[in-house]
Amino acid sequence: MRLCIVGIGGMGGKVAQEFLRNEDLVSCKLAEFTGGEHVTSGGIKGVWLESDENDAKNKNMFFKDGRQNTHDYPLYFIPHDVVPDGHPVHMKYGYDIKKQGYVRDAQYLKAVFEVFEDDPEIRVKVQDLRSANPIFDCAWSAVRPYTTLGKGKCDGILFIISFGGGTGTGFVNPIVQHIRSTGKGDYPVFVLGVLTEEGTKSDREQYAKEGKRNLGAISSIYDLLTKGDGVDGVILVDNQILLSRCEGDYTLANRYLHQVKLPMIAGRDFPGEKPPSPAVRAFCTEGWSFPSILVPCYSRIRRRSKPETSLVEEALSTGRLFGCQPRDADKVIVFSRGYLDTSKIRKAITEQIPDLTDDQIAVWRKLGDNSHVEMLILLRNPYGSPGSYLKEGTLEWRLHRVMASSIAYIDGHKADLLYLKGYSELDQTGELTVSNETTKALDNFFYGVRGLKAELELAMKRIERGERPFFKRPLRIFDIVNPDQKSAYSLDPNYDEITPAQRAQLRRMIQEELELMGIKT
Repeated sequence: MRLCIVGIGGMGGKVAQEFLRNEDLVSCKLAEFTGGEHVTSGGIKGVWLESDENDAKNKNMFFKDGRQNTHDYPLYFIPHDVVPDGHPVHMKYGYDIKKQGYVRDAQYLKAVFEVFEDDPEIRVKVQDLRSANPIFDCAWSAVRPYTTLGKGKCDGILFIISFGGGTGTGFVNPIVQHIRSTGKGDYPVFVLGVLTEEGTKSDREQYAKEGKRNLGAISSIYDLLTKGDGVDGVILVDNQILLSRCEGDYTLANRYLHQVKLPMIAGRDFPGEKPPSPAVRAFCTEGWSFPSILVPCYSRIRRRSKPETSLVEEALSTGRLFGCQPRDADKVIVFSRGYLDTSKIRKAITEQIPDLTDDQIAVWRKLGDNSHVEMLILLRNPYGSPGSYLKEGTLEWRLHRVMASSIAYIDGHKADLLYLKGYSELDQTGELTVSNETTKALDNFFYGVRGLKAELELAMKRIERGERPFFKRPLRIFDIVNPDQKSAYSLDPNYDEITPAQRAQLRRMIQEELELMGIKT
């Protein structure tokens, strides 16, 4: 398993740096003189996609500017920089691509990508880029060479993002959608996403207040978990838990995330156990039509007798990086490092989670050092039962609180969310003034009958009732459809291409949602 690490945004770049450090030659200059290869654990490669040029140039000492010299490594790219000044996307919609790095709203890039995808007036070629979306072209051209879809050796992609920032999922879904559309539907793509912590202490570190961060976070998670042809799994990490392990030190937290992932990405596979990424993907996605939630649990101990039991117990009890009840998981994926026995690992797992059968547990081992053994356990879809959201420490409890905070922010910050001229905080600083067309689209996206606020309210009710999954319907900001095309996201049951069975299913879905909203049918 060899992954391409794609860090997105400020936090993604810092964590990606930990994965991509040269483990062979410490001196980059020495590597140039000797022709030495940049060696990473597991032979992984990667890139950093950023939107803030100031951060990339002045606050980063690790990545080189990919626009200047692509022979260097590792590189950073600012994909939106490829769009020329005075582009129609700014004139028609008010989105100034050049200022994207200063507008840290989660919906910003989502809107920009939709405009490029759907509006025929915006579909223009830039330089020698071939597709309608130059931002996507630049992002994908930065990632593709390291993958087996290009000329590289990475047989999977791991995106690293912060849930709560603005850059995050704006790049992820378009790249994954392209991969799926090229006939590579089984190419593994995972996301390691860090959920913003509670409280206001991190407002300065995260460049946004808690309510706004929660809205960005839940918007990103919602987008990722509702794409049927999207990522294969979202590895959820709660920054609240992560920082508590690292005494509030963000740098240590980034390094700890790298350590947690080593059992999955490190080299030196156990003899006869070299899992290709497609095998990991197949196990993670089997029997589930939505992208899976994966909760990481990690433990590392000194070698001792019966280490398998100790590792499993510690990982599932104190090593969880997102709140959940392990017994609720429908599958378990184990990655370990050190001389460990597979059958003993499976036995230890079933002792902790008795309802799991043997075919619901996958174990892949790697060789480690002689002094320690370590284990990463991924719990798939640990959704709880009705009422779980009332119990602190559950998946439902944490996400229910984030949704409630997001809805409160939507209710109280309409001017800012719609960038209303003269009322928005952004407008006061001259950051962004959008067109009337964009304002109307954003109004419908946030406040419409089937908008984000309404969908979050429905999701909270599903959580309370113990339904899984609780996010179901993809959302778009713009629904710009050519007269001869039908929207892929429309719930209108009258389209000719929808079969009677599909129409009946859509009607049932609509009726269910209306009942949840208290509307009698």
